[in-house]
Amino acid sequence: MRHPRRTATTTTLLTAAGLVAALGLAAPATADPAPARVPAQATTPPDPGGEGEHSDTATGTIPPFAPPARIDAAPELDGTARAVSALPASGLPARLTSRSTSMLPAFSGSVVDASTGSSIWTRQSTTALRPGSTMKLLTATTAMRTLGTRHHFVTPVLRGGSRGDHVYLKGVGDPTLNSFRLDKMAASAAYQLKKAGVRTVSLRVDDTLFPAPTNAPGWERSDVGQWVTPVRALAYDGRMEQDSTMDTGRRFRAELVSRGITVRDLHRGRTVPGARQIAAGSSPELRRIVGDMLRVSHNDYAEKLLWASAMKAGAPRTWAGVTAHSRSQVAHYGVSTSGGVLADGSGLSRSNRLTSRTLTQLVLALHRHSIMRPVVFGSASMPVAGRTGTLEKRFGTAPASCAVDRVRAKTGSLRDAGAMAGIATGIDGRRRVFAVISNGQPYDADLRARIDRLVATTTLCM
Repeated sequence: MRHPRRTATTTTLLTAAGLVAALGLAAPATADPAPARVPAQATTPPDPGGEGEHSDTATGTIPPFAPPARIDAAPELDGTARAVSALPASGLPARLTSRSTSMLPAFSGSVVDASTGSSIWTRQSTTALRPGSTMKLLTATTAMRTLGTRHHFVTPVLRGGSRGDHVYLKGVGDPTLNSFRLDKMAASAAYQLKKAGVRTVSLRVDDTLFPAPTNAPGWERSDVGQWVTPVRALAYDGRMEQDSTMDTGRRFRAELVSRGITVRDLHRGRTVPGARQIAAGSSPELRRIVGDMLRVSHNDYAEKLLWASAMKAGAPRTWAGVTAHSRSQVAHYGVSTSGGVLADGSGLSRSNRLTSRTLTQLVLALHRHSIMRPVVFGSASMPVAGRTGTLEKRFGTAPASCAVDRVRAKTGSLRDAGAMAGIATGIDGRRRVFAVISNGQPYDADLRARIDRLVATTTLCM
């Protein structure tokens, strides 16, 4: 898949206290009495052809996070300095300007002091470019603010009809629903049906929370089925299915049958009023889902979180409606997207535009927020340079390797775009928020190396 960019104008960031007050997080949903949290099977995304496009995206299921052996050596954003001589901070703007020149003219860059919020360096910081998967920072913010970091997606199974022989599997947009949890739900539903003396049912799968899927503006035809699946409210195991709703229904039907329930038919259908819940499956907390999305840059997670958040808020059931909701949510933290274009939640769309100023404002706001900071910057979330997620194989070559462990950032890539936005802990102990976007050059090893060197410069190690 690809990732979006946006533009923004300068705004004053809220204080940490103001951010907390503005959050208005929702209370968590009632959890499944026996939530399934088994490791999902890893899915290898398609080979991007060696050109680098989509290299920081993922679909399918996400294996459990395994911290690398040296992760504890990272600065953990606490400003801890190491026994390495730092280059003069006074020369940082000049070094950044020099190292960004090769990425002109389609470039946007910004660096600010994380403690004061004051600008350290900018270069075309209000130029709107395609940001790739750095768009997921906006989606993460939208989901956390709308749903609450401890929110669980609870997928219900309900029983209704005049004879109580209609079973409804109702999608709620849970991006983590897996076969283990689905099978447990079927087992519970079969038990309740037998208890009520019902052994033959009609099965309905309800995905009406989201409208019938359409491609986001800027998605190319080849993207769907390769880098993203049609956005439906019901899917399991991250399977690349055109109709994930019916695919999920077939799995659920098979499990009911294996437990002695005859299923006379299976159709898509809306849950009838008055239907009673007989089983449910609960997702992990949203903070874990967001962390996984940011770490591996999961496209399907991003799109489902965008739509689920917007539907919770009552936004119009269109791409324009859900992205307008996202724009409104980041605005609560003093982050302006004025002049930008939001087309999707993953960054896949080539219509997306962001500026480096917007991204630095957002990263700074997240870093200052007492609730969002541990979610976004936790060890299992935002990638760490040379260690985890989409940065595991970055910063591996000198001189940029001096920044290994010192950078936590979200990456973005398209065939002609590369981006990175996050926070760097300097050798001098100071933290600097940065965002860099390059468009118009092939996203290859050379461009990745130049971005790594530019970002490493913010740590004063080169």
